[in-house]
Amino acid sequence: MNAPYGWSVSKGVLGWAPAPVGVHAVRGTAHVAVHYTGVCGSDVAKLSHPWQGQLPEPWYPGHEIVGIDRETGGWVAVDPLVPCRSCRYCERGQVHFCPELRRVGWDLPGGLAHAVRVPRDNVVPLPALHDPAHGVLADPMAVALHGVRCGLPAATGRLGIIGGGVLGVCTAICAADAGWDVHMLIRKPCQLHQLSYVLPSHISLHTGELPRCDAVVDAASGGSDAPVRQALKAVRDGGTVLVQNAYAPQVVLSVALREIFRRSITLRGSFSYCRADGHDDFTDAVGIVAKGGDWAALMTRDRFPLGDLPQGLRALKSGARHRPFKLLLTSHT
Repeated sequence: MNAPYGWSVSKGVLGWAPAPVGVHAVRGTAHVAVHYTGVCGSDVAKLSHPWQGQLPEPWYPGHEIVGIDRETGGWVAVDPLVPCRSCRYCERGQVHFCPELRRVGWDLPGGLAHAVRVPRDNVVPLPALHDPAHGVLADPMAVALHGVRCGLPAATGRLGIIGGGVLGVCTAICAADAGWDVHMLIRKPCQLHQLSYVLPSHISLHTGELPRCDAVVDAASGGSDAPVRQALKAVRDGGTVLVQNAYAPQVVLSVALREIFRRSITLRGSFSYCRADGHDDFTDAVGIVAKGGDWAALMTRDRFPLGDLPQGLRALKSGARHRPFKLLLTSHT
């Protein structure tokens, strides 16, 4: 069988290239016919702007994958984290810390292709969804769920969220389910307008300042440190600021450390997701997405054929009122 073909990025050039077979052709792998691939905000930043961080050479983007398992014929989502399973971190379920971690859509062939081979253990069956495309939200929902579970204090109270994008919405859904009184700060008027119709009424939306919060999650886009500075301003003394924002490599914190420590603020980062403490964040996220809601339909509404990736990226940068909330690429549909 020929290796799948997909988008690769090499030396800043976007184009089609054969995906390396490597570990994906060995026994114990699944062959997934890709139907939907989400392009996350971090991918967009790397594809659309000069990126000062390191990328694999070549880089095969596309880690939010939904398709048909060609062995079972069922709909599946792909967990992109491929750990070694034998180090001290993997033994604890902290696979995101694995020093040998590989990621589908990073250093392993991603979902911007018609088909991809992944380890069998990384294939998660999708329940009967109203729209299987909603399954691409499993990855950002897992990131959000991990942040709420592992990054926030157990005691609930008022939670602020900076950012009205996909990660912010997923965090709001998870946090509200966990019992937090959720308040979102949304900077873009078009996002505020759309989200006001699809989010549960007990999630409060704000355009200016957040009320004083017990904890604040920075889930915005990270071209400057403005979101985390807003979070530090909104959190109460002794509270927690959780950074889920994938800041660009050149961004530095411009806040005086003395002020953070004087206020006894806990400043934490939350990266990716894990399988610790009897939980599997990705599998549990699939269950949350399966409950559906108008918010899931909104975030998977804007779809482009796989070959129209450049046009989709241009649409994201447009100033149109109904610009895509999230870029979703389709194949085999």
